[in-house]
Amino acid sequence: MPSIKLQAKFVEKIWGRDVVPNHPIDKLGKRIGELWFDCPKGTTPPLLVKYIYTSEQRSIQIHTGRDCVGKEECWYILDAEPASVVGIGTIFPLDRQSLHDAAASGGLERLIDWRPARPGDFYFVPAGTIHAIGAGISLVEVQQKIDLTYRLDSYDRARLTQVESDIPAWQADPRPAAALHRPLGCSGVLLDNGPFGLRLAHMQGGDALHVTNSGLAWFIPLRGRGDIDGVTWRAGECWLLTQPTPLTRAASDADYLFATV
Repeated sequence: MPSIKLQAKFVEKIWGRDVVPNHPIDKLGKRIGELWFDCPKGTTPPLLVKYIYTSEQRSIQIHTGRDCVGKEECWYILDAEPASVVGIGTIFPLDRQSLHDAAASGGLERLIDWRPARPGDFYFVPAGTIHAIGAGISLVEVQQKIDLTYRLDSYDRARLTQVESDIPAWQADPRPAAALHRPLGCSGVLLDNGPFGLRLAHMQGGDALHVTNSGLAWFIPLRGRGDIDGVTWRAGECWLLTQPTPLTRAASDADYLFATV
């Protein structure tokens, strides 16, 4: 089966944007917060790739399940306004009652460990970690495709928050990992010891290479254009690679993310 260009699914969010890069969203008259790349019907791929665009802060969330099983994800920041932040973990440990009280009172936001968001920053968010994405950010999110999301604080917007006692497993505690800074134009491994791998790569115009993977892989062009086995790709798309060594060419200077399982 050849490499597959995944269809873009536009998801409206009240914290989204009227215009997003590489896609004519402004013609839709909608506020788009997420751009999902769905795999063909009848397939159950283990990863989901998204673009996320924020004009306001997103809700504080946690991905977790029974027996500490949860959903792991990572963020590669493409663009960020000055003073933009992301939240990963809390500034000190919270027990379940303290977490509930902080969320119920609207004070949880002050307990989140907010970190600077710069273009080229990469963050890994382990399962069970409280997290949030601030305003003024564009990023690519690669995550395990598991439906385990609880919203703990929605910043007084008209959405249900979930601070009930039945949240199965969570870790409201500090997370020491700093951002890995790899701006566009660089190449290197971003994640290699999680449930999936991710690397950033740069190609100069005219370059051609065989992208090697032992299983399924996701080709996520961030900048430039080219072709995969003769089929054109452009920035802002996502391709599912089902062959072990597809030939990828760059028609201009290009950068891409490459996710593998």
